[in-house]
Amino acid sequence: MSRKTELKAKLEQSRQHLNHVLDLVGDRWDTQVYTEGAAWTVRQLAVHLMISDKGQTSTVMGIARGEDPIPADFDLERYNRRSVEKRADTPLGDIRASLAASYAEREAWLNTLDEAALDNRGRHGSGQILSVAEILRVMADHEEAHANDIARLLKID
Repeated sequence: MSRKTELKAKLEQSRQHLNHVLDLVGDRWDTQVYTEGAAWTVRQLAVHLMISDKGQTSTVMGIARGEDPIPADFDLERYNRRSVEKRADTPLGDIRASLAASYAEREAWLNTLDEAALDNRGRHGSGQILSVAEILRVMADHEEAHANDIARLLKID
């Protein structure tokens, strides 16, 4: 199995898990997920995932093209906090549609990506210099971790 195929499978698995969890939230969107740091509700966490997916997809595509889209002084914590605040009222249907659109965009892009580009390196939003393949893994792990936090809190299997 190629690295690209493995990465696509990992991204698909994490998205299926996220979708499963979000499908079962019901009327609990305003439930507090985190009590420290960002202290987000399920809705705010879904907004964060929507913004993150779109942003990281754009970043990884840029790095694959040889660009350096993230400045060295990028403040991820500030960006996450402010971007969620600005979009806190995004309707749930729009959140889900945006997640589906960014996933489809990334999937189509991966289908055309030369496997050698997986080794291109650039700055991730965290400040780390990572390869395209590593960023794609981070994206899947990030999405899965937040889905697990929601599932654990709401007792979703």
